[in-house]
Amino acid sequence: MTITRALKLMRLFWRMHRRRPTFVSYNISTVCNEACPICSVWQRERGEELSMVEMERIFRDLKRFGFMVVEISGGEPFLRQDLFDAFALLDRLGFLYTTATNGTLLTPDSINRLRNARGLLQLAVSLDTLDRRLYQRLRGRDLLPRLLENLELLQRARLPQPVKLNMVMNRFNYRETPALLEFAKRHAFALSVFPVNLGEGFQHRSNPEEFIPDATERREMADLFRNLAQLRKGGEPLWEYSGFYEKAAEYVEGRPVGPCDAGGLYMDLHADGGVSVCVDQPVIANLRDRSIASVWPQLRGEEEAVQRCSATTPCFYTCTYNISLTARNEAAFLRETARVRIRQLAGF
Repeated sequence: MTITRALKLMRLFWRMHRRRPTFVSYNISTVCNEACPICSVWQRERGEELSMVEMERIFRDLKRFGFMVVEISGGEPFLRQDLFDAFALLDRLGFLYTTATNGTLLTPDSINRLRNARGLLQLAVSLDTLDRRLYQRLRGRDLLPRLLENLELLQRARLPQPVKLNMVMNRFNYRETPALLEFAKRHAFALSVFPVNLGEGFQHRSNPEEFIPDATERREMADLFRNLAQLRKGGEPLWEYSGFYEKAAEYVEGRPVGPCDAGGLYMDLHADGGVSVCVDQPVIANLRDRSIASVWPQLRGEEEAVQRCSATTPCFYTCTYNISLTARNEAAFLRETARVRIRQLAGF
């Protein structure tokens, strides 16, 4: 790790500790080559996506305001032909960033180009199941064989950045959790596990009734999350802080999960420049014609709505609750992460 990167990470954790605006979740595109029934982004009316010129002006403004990390998602980011131009832009501006992909469009060339993404903190690849029929049901497309081939390419590439697998735990796949952790370990990846959205009335998640677990499934899913918390404390390659998994257990049991920092530590930027406290909340303004400084008081003014949402129809996304919990438990997070890293270097 370079001195510059180390200093950025120190400043990042300091801003998190002080609850300063730090993270931007950017849905770079609403277009996707899959059709997940638990997601509604791909079903939205598609606005005009930001051009590189617009993107540069907006992210330069966000950097001046203090934002440090951009979480790039979609839709499917790798459908944008200028994705690596966006990475290069964020590098020039001094951002750290992550990207989440379904992994089916990766190629040897695109994997190799990731080596030049200096600010990339990690590549997240969605993998909810190793069963082909279930994958098609959960993702809307029969693309598991292609994804598994690409994961083999990623393993052989030995990128300088960490690769993690994103598993959305739900009533159909939760029993596969141990198998997916073993799969991640065999490939030298980390595993990120978060529960399917169980709230109502959201813009982001379709949340069909078929995904609502019964009492037995809730109990078994909660037990799995509590076990993941213990495994993370012991150094298993799980991405989130153990407290996230403990709270995830409470979430699937229907218990309160605590405060959300959307609109404070974190905000959402839509593909067309619209900005909101979180992807599930209404757009407040558009950064195509507004500065973040002029919009921020409006975002902060949504605090009551955010906490009402958190109390009545909560989600449990990694982009909000994981950031919130990590900010409140930085020392424990760093200790656990160091333990994971030591075990990785020792080859588990």
